[in-house]
Amino acid sequence: MPGETSQESGRAYVFVFGGCLERAIKGFKQVFDVYSSPEKLEFTGFTGAPYSFDLSGVYEGAEVFIESKGYQDGGGLLESYKEFLAKAYCTTVQISRHRRDRFWFVTNVPFGSSVGRKLWDWQFVGEALRDRKSPGLANLLGNITVDDNHVRSLASRIAVGIFTDSFIKLMGTLYRFRPGDTLWSVTKLIHGGRIPTAQFEPIITRVRQMNNIPDPNRIRSGQQVNMPWLGISGD
Repeated sequence: MPGETSQESGRAYVFVFGGCLERAIKGFKQVFDVYSSPEKLEFTGFTGAPYSFDLSGVYEGAEVFIESKGYQDGGGLLESYKEFLAKAYCTTVQISRHRRDRFWFVTNVPFGSSVGRKLWDWQFVGEALRDRKSPGLANLLGNITVDDNHVRSLASRIAVGIFTDSFIKLMGTLYRFRPGDTLWSVTKLIHGGRIPTAQFEPIITRVRQMNNIPDPNRIRSGQQVNMPWLGISGD
């Protein structure tokens, strides 16, 4: 889709956005990502077509499903958002245990439209879900009748977050280390497969300063670490 980053960069943004959400929203905890636990985030639409979310977590006692979109510009963002709404509608209507869960859409660029706060207004959500001109929606919803009661309920549980690249560069992100992770591998992961500086020592120094830890090269599995983020280039 126009404006999207490369596959490797998109993967990086999933982890960067997950860390940003944990930093920004008190009480939110990321649990699964689509790369390590795809079975937890994969579903089937009304048409039988498969779909997935990028992340899941917990917030205020409810499960949260998250779609993340790293973009170079916002030209194709609205269509991606509408497809996200279709995923959320399929999940909350078809699976009773997700009837009260939350759905968050996170990106790094503003929407290239004048929709603004209407993005989570129930009337806009309903209109978007009935728009079968959108291939993503038609693929998941088929010819079903969209129910306004479900739309109202869903709209009250939708949130949109925009973490611009400049904001993330300033604030950094969070990452919970897993077995086999090293500072080197995590730095590459959140920067789209690249080490963003010619010398690695400055990154080690920044991690030490940001976390007040004596040796950033000895980070235990399960430890949550503030990570510097220098942006993704080359898309």
